[in-house]
Amino acid sequence: MRRSSLLLGTAAFALLVAPAAHPPAVASCAAPYLVDVDSLVLARGATATIEGRAFADGCRDSMSCGPGLGCDDCEYDDPPEKPMEDVALQLVQRGRTWDLGVADAESAADDRLGWVTWTFEVPKGVKPGPARLVADGAGPTRIRIG
Repeated sequence: MRRSSLLLGTAAFALLVAPAAHPPAVASCAAPYLVDVDSLVLARGATATIEGRAFADGCRDSMSCGPGLGCDDCEYDDPPEKPMEDVALQLVQRGRTWDLGVADAESAADDRLGWVTWTFEVPKGVKPGPARLVADGAGPTRIRIG
């Protein structure tokens, strides 16, 4: 009898100190970012291609639906997303900045909303070592110059 009381007391205590369930997370739109650049090494004078994702203005991550309505009857609360235009990419190293190119993000056609591609020649004036790529709207990304 004593053992069952101890087990019951332990279970009740565990329920009291256990964290309460949180409501489900709400989705949010990703900030613009560069793709596959974590271990990127660029060679001076070489041609390089950098891709970016999520370069779009607006965020369609929430919908409102009336009670009893199916998903076909839901509407987005947010305005439609619009691909960014004239997205600049720069290389920054040791206090110097090189403009690498400007490109428009793609549209929602072919499921490529906010995709950007820059193709450029790596400036010959950069030095071997660490550098950063900076794209409009995205945080700086560390790379290396070989």
